[in-house]
Amino acid sequence: MEPADILERAGVDYTDGYVPSISVREMRALRKSNLEESAKQKATLPSLEDIQRMYGAESHIVGLDRCEEFKHNVEPEFRIMGPAGLFNSATNLLNKLLKMNCSNEVRRRTKKYKAGSTGMLLQAPWGKHNPVFYRMNHVAKVGGRGINQSHFLPIVMIKDPVTWMASMCRHPYEARWRHDNRHCPNLVPNKFDWGRTPGEGSMALKVKFATKRGYPDPVPDDPTNKTFVDYESLAHLWSEWYRDWYEADFPRLVVRFEDLMFHAEESISKVCDCIGGTMKPNFRYVEDSAKGQGGPHMGSAGFLASLISYGNITLRNQDILKDVSDRAYAREHLDKELMEIFGYAPI
Repeated sequence: MEPADILERAGVDYTDGYVPSISVREMRALRKSNLEESAKQKATLPSLEDIQRMYGAESHIVGLDRCEEFKHNVEPEFRIMGPAGLFNSATNLLNKLLKMNCSNEVRRRTKKYKAGSTGMLLQAPWGKHNPVFYRMNHVAKVGGRGINQSHFLPIVMIKDPVTWMASMCRHPYEARWRHDNRHCPNLVPNKFDWGRTPGEGSMALKVKFATKRGYPDPVPDDPTNKTFVDYESLAHLWSEWYRDWYEADFPRLVVRFEDLMFHAEESISKVCDCIGGTMKPNFRYVEDSAKGQGGPHMGSAGFLASLISYGNITLRNQDILKDVSDRAYAREHLDKELMEIFGYAPI
């Protein structure tokens, strides 16, 4: 589907919006000077050809072959699903799309559940950002208590590692590593990475996950009980975290973030069907940012800004990994098999 057609179905008019890159400060200045209308212009959309060169012509969902196994093992009224994924992988977007479009009608009509419960949870009950082995060994503080984790089908969000690393530079969340706005993603140190010899080794990082996992009983969230896991680089974090999920020995789906941009209706429909859910008659898109409005996209639809950004082949192939050493390191250490399986173009 052409980007313009996607936006039309989402109810977004790209011919009458703000330039997606306009800053909050610029917007305020324009409003004070009564020049707000001058910031409006028809957005330049990415071409379908560029999108397909990066991500292929169809969605890539891993795990659909195990949907029947899940449905066989879990009775309809107990089936629940929700997002898991690394930071910046669009777990919030997935949650909103599922809630707006999919429902486990058998569960919803069962009186013992809260009125309106559709079986679409906010996150995995062991914590959506935690590694796969936290399942059955941890209880998330938000939405984790009282949930039978074997009844939960995780929908794991994965994102193109190149654009994901750029997102981590903007919002590191619980990842800790030395980086500078002048050099990020920084896989190999250069002159901007203080305290490191340029070209020597890699930029290691630590990631703080929710809490230490416990055996044999699940451990509830405790802010005083955190654990850091070491990774050699951002490329290793992406590769190792998703490799573990890819090799999981229980039913799960792994869905590309890009498919929520360019194949949303098809992807959500397949995910919903995996638990025997029912799609609502008219598909609804998330027009604004799933994390709220404001910031660099103030005054523009989040969906429009994201579609423009993630459909930008120059940004993906040239502007993010600018340093030759970083690009070579990414080629060597990103899991090539995973990239091929999920249809991500080589770097």
